[in-house]
Amino acid sequence: MIVRRMTKKDIEDVVEIAALSFHGMRDREKGRKWIECNFNCYPRMQYFIAEEDGRVVGYILWVEKGGFREEAVLELEQIAVRPECRGRGIGTALIKESLEEMKRCLKERGSKLKLVLVTTGVENRAQRLYKKTLNAEMECVIKDMFRGDEAILVARFK
Repeated sequence: MIVRRMTKKDIEDVVEIAALSFHGMRDREKGRKWIECNFNCYPRMQYFIAEEDGRVVGYILWVEKGGFREEAVLELEQIAVRPECRGRGIGTALIKESLEEMKRCLKERGSKLKLVLVTTGVENRAQRLYKKTLNAEMECVIKDMFRGDEAILVARFK
């Protein structure tokens, strides 16, 4: 498996994975518009994909918050893996490898990573993944945000 920057040709695969993974992305036309919009916002928004044997099996979207600052704040906006491919370390690889690339991009610009924000459902088991890969800790809960309560997790970098 390789993790690489997403290209325009990967958009349809990402739309499919998003529709399979997120209730709010099931309308594929709206999902495609949202993904294309984000894809076109480089470098503020950056997608990476995980590919196995030429097939896109997962993706991650990083968003830089609050302007291009010396101490950057990134949000792990979205991560998803094809349902049949889950539990094999693809999410871990996506986070670790793409975050290193994000840090390189920041360094080239003269910035460094200050923190990463993650918003996820309070019941989402992926919180363990964010703790393991980012050392993210829960900071607060926003009641009734999307389909229920959402946890805001923060990983701090020095």
